[in-house]
Amino acid sequence: SRNLLLPDGVPPERQWARFYVKIYRAEGLPRMNTSIMANVKKALIGENKDLVDPYVQVAFAGQKGKTSIQKSSYEPLWNEQIIFTEMFPPLCKRIKIQIRDSDKVNDVAIGTHFIDLRKISNEGDKGT
Repeated sequence: SRNLLLPDGVPPERQWARFYVKIYRAEGLPRMNTSIMANVKKALIGENKDLVDPYVQVAFAGQKGKTSIQKSSYEPLWNEQIIFTEMFPPLCKRIKIQIRDSDKVNDVAIGTHFIDLRKISNEGDKGT
């Protein structure tokens, strides 16, 4: 890793660090029963569910973690944290957060958001 080409501003000596992503809750989730998937579900497994079974998947620096599944909830409450171990400062500059509907047939993404680490961290020695 000594020969790794680092971008400008990234020190050659980097320390391992833990990145904590805390997932609190979600609100205003859309009704999913109007989708084509709902019709497929009804045809395949005789289930026509109006409710979602949401969970959150977080991806960062090639790693993925996810919360528990909250059954039949449009206002899920998690209060869970996902921990990533990565070099600091990380070369990956964003965290992908996706809320998904857990399903027997196929998990469906409800919404995706990216957090730019450069917008939420400090300049200088303590941040990037």
